[in-house]
Amino acid sequence: MKRITILVVLFISLVSCSNDNDQKDTTNYLGKWKLTSMSRNKNPFANSIDVMEWQESYVFSSNGKFSKTRIKDNKTTTQIGTYLITETSDQTQLKLTYTAQSDIIGTCTGNLIENLYVLKSTKQLYSTWGTCDGPLLVYDRL
Repeated sequence: MKRITILVVLFISLVSCSNDNDQKDTTNYLGKWKLTSMSRNKNPFANSIDVMEWQESYVFSSNGKFSKTRIKDNKTTTQIGTYLITETSDQTQLKLTYTAQSDIIGTCTGNLIENLYVLKSTKQLYSTWGTCDGPLLVYDRL
């Protein structure tokens, strides 16, 4: 099942790739995003978690820097880093690089890189952590 999910994500990424010379739409990802939906199932409508396991937000600045804050069990953790964007016809992909290791980094590989994307059709931010063992996380801009 994991292989199929990864293949689907790779296929969508390959099909939706566009020319790197396209002008970047900086209005669709900047600002603060708050976690609004969490699912342990690959289908966000089939298995939404009514009570979120934690609260979380990202803040993306126009200077290529970001911060991520998670509140879990009355403990607040914040990490910072830089990001790169890639625009396609249907989404904005964000590659986040953290400055330090942390358990709030939603990654399949355990490194300092986290991948997110904003679907232009829904105007929501999604984590790719759900393609492996992590939950499917959806964020809305505040």
